[in-house]
Amino acid sequence: MENYYVVLLFLIYSFLGWVLEVSYSAVKKGKLINRGFLNGAWCPIYGAGAILILYLLIPLEDNIPLLFTASVFVTSLLEFLTGFVLKKIYNTTWWDYSDRKFNIKGYVCLECSIFWGIISVFLVKVLNPLIEAPIKLLPIWLGLTATAALSVLFITDCIVTVLTMNNLCSQLESLEKIAAEMRQISDELSVTVYEGASELKEFKETNDLRLRELKETNKTRFKEQLGEFKEKVEANERYMQRRRETNEVRMNELKEKYRLLFSEIKHRRKRLLAAFPNIKNEKYQSQLDKLTKHLRRGDENV
Repeated sequence: MENYYVVLLFLIYSFLGWVLEVSYSAVKKGKLINRGFLNGAWCPIYGAGAILILYLLIPLEDNIPLLFTASVFVTSLLEFLTGFVLKKIYNTTWWDYSDRKFNIKGYVCLECSIFWGIISVFLVKVLNPLIEAPIKLLPIWLGLTATAALSVLFITDCIVTVLTMNNLCSQLESLEKIAAEMRQISDELSVTVYEGASELKEFKETNDLRLRELKETNKTRFKEQLGEFKEKVEANERYMQRRRETNEVRMNELKEKYRLLFSEIKHRRKRLLAAFPNIKNEKYQSQLDKLTKHLRRGDENV
C-alpha cells in the first residue's frame, strides 16, 4: 500500500465515522446534528481507529473471535485515551458513560466496546476491501492530489477547532467572572439595605430618648437637636441611596455584558454544544448547563 493510502484511508474513515454519528443521532433524536468534534464532515477518532485495526489486527482477519476480542481492546483503549487527553487539555468531558453498566471512568463502557468490536470485524471483512479496491485503481498523481487537498482541509479544520475551543474556554471563564461579580453586587445591595435600615434604627433609638428629654427641659435646644437629627437622617439616606444607585448601575452594566457574551457563545458555539449535549466542565459547569438549556428550549433571551 502506498504511503498516501494510509492518509487517504484515515480521511475516508473519518468521514464515514461522521456519517455514522450523524445517522445515529438522526434516528435517536429525529434531526440532523453535526456530531463531530471538528466543524467539517469527519470524526478523526474513527479514522484513527480504522487505521489501528487495519494495521495492527489484519493478521487476525481469519480468526473472527480473536479479531473481535482484539478490536474491542484496541478501540476501547483509543476511546479512553482520546477522552482522557481531551479532558486534560480542555478540562472538559465531551462524552460520559457513567450512567451505563461496566464503564471505566465514564470514558468507555462495555455496551459501546462490543459495538466497536462488531464494527471492526465488519470493517476488516467487508468494508475495507470494498473501499481499498477503487483506491488502488487511482493513478498515483490523482490519489496524491486528492489526499493533499483533503489533508489541507482537515488540518485547517483542526486549527480552527482548537482556536474555537480555546476561545470557548476563555469566554466561559469571562461568563463565570461576570456572574460572580453580579452575585457579589447583589449580596452587597442586600447588605446595603440591611445596614442602612439597621444604622438608621440605631441612630433614631439613640437620639429619640435624648430628644424627648430635651423637649421637656429645653425647647430651644430641642429644636436645634431636632434639626441636626433630621439632617443626619437625610444625609444617611442620601449616602445609602448613592450606594444603591452605584451598585444598580454596575449591575445593569454587568447584566448587559453577560447577555451579549452569552448570546455570542450560544450562537457561535451552537453546533459544538448541540453535538455534545452532555459536555461537562469542572470550572464552568453552571454556565454550560445554562447554555445547553437555552439551546434545547430555543430561547433568544438570557
